[in-house]
Amino acid sequence: MLVLSVQVNEEPPVVGGADDLGVLNVIVAAAGKLGEAARPGRPDEPPDIHLSVGGLTSRAVGVTDEHLRWVGHRELRIGDRIVVQVLEAATADPVESGHAAKEREDDELEYFNHCKRAYLELRSKFEPEG
Repeated sequence: MLVLSVQVNEEPPVVGGADDLGVLNVIVAAAGKLGEAARPGRPDEPPDIHLSVGGLTSRAVGVTDEHLRWVGHRELRIGDRIVVQVLEAATADPVESGHAAKEREDDELEYFNHCKRAYLELRSKFEPEG
């Protein structure tokens, strides 16, 4: 199976993956005042810099899919080194957490009505009058 091995600095790597995944991701994110010209959410709040490793199962019809996490929200600091390797492996580390995914609804009428509402709300913004 395909796995993602993620190492922060010299810590042991975390290996995310499972045989029934349809999505596997590593996210490194920074949010907040990231530059001098940026407006902070709160003046005393430092940027939130973090890493997560997760996935979404893609199981047989009738079997509940799950959002899985190998690393939920690991704080990072400036200077941290993150190494991500895309590997083939027979096993991965145990998940840290998981929860049931919502079933996708293929209700065409509901989707049409959603798009219609969005169009009507935004029409004046994008279409010239006349």
